[in-house]
Amino acid sequence: MEIFVDTSRVFAKPVTLVFMTERDRPHINLAQRLIITMNRYQQYLSKRLKAFDLGLSEYPILIYLFHRDAPDVKVSQSDIAQRQFRDPAIVTRAAKSLAKKGLINVENDPDNRARHVLTLTAEGRTVAKQVDDLVVAWEEHAFSDMTEEERRQLKRLLARLVVSD
Repeated sequence: MEIFVDTSRVFAKPVTLVFMTERDRPHINLAQRLIITMNRYQQYLSKRLKAFDLGLSEYPILIYLFHRDAPDVKVSQSDIAQRQFRDPAIVTRAAKSLAKKGLINVENDPDNRARHVLTLTAEGRTVAKQVDDLVVAWEEHAFSDMTEEERRQLKRLLARLVVSD
């Protein structure tokens, strides 16, 4: 029996996939490469989020609020769900968990009682900054062998994928 090895570079580290026969060797398309990349990112982050008692469904809310932290900015759970293409129920559960941990406040919007507005607490700002630093560090590592132009090009192309139907 022959063994075939397919070595692909996913960002900065090689990924080796071993298949027993040529027929078992799948075609690695763009969607699969994106999934592999996201899985590697989540593995990296999951290990580090444990130090903050955060899960993978919670940190995107902290990061989103961190980058929109201003007194005149109202961010609702539905805003986050829409902008991050996430299930509203998952965002609601994660927001409740973050509120229970004292990292965010969840309040009814006085202009729309059905809408819940999220804000960072002082502790939430501190944790969000540290988590944001982890995300930036991963990105720097992932892009370390790319030129600045390649980075910009990749970001532009990924942004086009997000808005395409």
